[in-house]
Amino acid sequence: MLEVQHLSFGYTDQLLFSDLSFSLQPGEMVGIIGPNGAGKTTLLKNLTGLFQHNWDGQILLDNRPLTDYPPRERAKKIGYVPQESDIPDFFTVEEVVALGRFPYRSSFFHPDRSGLDIMNQAMATMELTDLRQRPFGKLSGGEKQRAIIASVLAQQANLIFLDEPTSALDLKHQQSIYKALQTLTRDFNKTMVIVTHDINLASQYCSRLMLMAEGRVIRDGAPAEVLQFPLIQQTYGVQVYIDINPFNQALYIIPYDTIEQVPVNKI
Repeated sequence: MLEVQHLSFGYTDQLLFSDLSFSLQPGEMVGIIGPNGAGKTTLLKNLTGLFQHNWDGQILLDNRPLTDYPPRERAKKIGYVPQESDIPDFFTVEEVVALGRFPYRSSFFHPDRSGLDIMNQAMATMELTDLRQRPFGKLSGGEKQRAIIASVLAQQANLIFLDEPTSALDLKHQQSIYKALQTLTRDFNKTMVIVTHDINLASQYCSRLMLMAEGRVIRDGAPAEVLQFPLIQQTYGVQVYIDINPFNQALYIIPYDTIEQVPVNKI
């Protein structure tokens, strides 16, 4: 589906990552983890085609250079959920979701009527059906994020990149979104690539993790291959406790600090 070959990217005075090579396959749910400044979001923007300058190497989408795709054609294949959006507050939830159908319209003024069922399904998946007429500006942070994800689902792309998609959500909706994404990969063979700081959610739902640090992918594999004591402690610079969740057999991580005993003065 997507192949990265010796990708390097940087600005005029700084190389952010160098010589990255990996591939993404249909039906994968990949979590990109790592400390702040590792290059995770920048890599995501390269893979979506948002950054197409100041790079070396090649990104192939379905065996064709990503740079060869016109924006509308690329949007039918790649969906992107950013950390922040600039959607006008007066848009209704339904109008936000309809933005995902833009690549299929003949013009901005001709609605994609055939996509109504697709929009309805996307809103149902993100539990937004009852909010479809609510203005975007009246939504909570979590509801806004779910509306943006629904828009990308309505886009019908087979490759979806998400940057911290659950950062504004409560525990219930964090779980529901990851379960929905997992269902899309399993039942519809879509590929999800998720940048996240929530290692435990990534471990539970992702079939593959890519650990980044200082612009490099330092480990790529199944969660059990990546979430190892020395590697995680060295990468994040913190002591961690790693164990197996007895309810689902997924690995989970708890950072901890050694508590020093404070001397007690005896009088």
